Amino acid sequence: MKKFWLLSVLLVLLVCTACKESGIAEVKISEVHPEKAVEIAASWASTASLVQAGGVYTEGEYKRFNYKGKTYRYMAGNVDTKKELRIELEKSVTKKVAKQFIKDQNFIKQKRRLAQVEADGGSLLQWSEATAKEVKSKKNKSVFEVSVPVGYTGSFDTFKVTYEYVRKSGWRISKLPEYKK
Repeated sequence: MKKFWLLSVLLVLLVCTACKESGIAEVKISEVHPEKAVEIAASWASTASLVQAGGVYTEGEYKRFNYKGKTYRYMAGNVDTKKELRIELEKSVTKKVAKQFIKDQNFIKQKRRLAQVEADGGSLLQWSEATAKEVKSKKNKSVFEVSVPVGYTGSFDTFKVTYEYVRKSGWRISKLPEYKK
């Protein structure tokens, strides 16, 4: 029995050493690189635009109604509940930011579906063509200055974007982009 116990301990030590050398045992959070910061910000801009457009409607799904003197539209089926909407938002932002965004958008619930005031919107900002420069970094947080081309005007809008590492999800925006003058 003593030999078996000693053999077991040696085997565990050998496995631990092998894992450590291969990097499996070490949980390492790498820093967010400028390219990744731009990718996440562009994803967020695309998601925010999609939400403001009501989602991805299937044929015949777009429905409007009047409520308290305003024209509303139901959200598309892919984002017509808070849960579905939150899941979509949390692909690029933290849970806290997703909840705040939903609150700020003043959605209403009608016939068990989310709805929003009907409005046209759009942006000339080309987030996927942006450049980012890190201005501050801590253990699991980074702040970037992101310069975004405005259409084909040759000018740029600059935003301060804060990122946070979320366990099991990766880097997410933890403060929505703030326009810098």
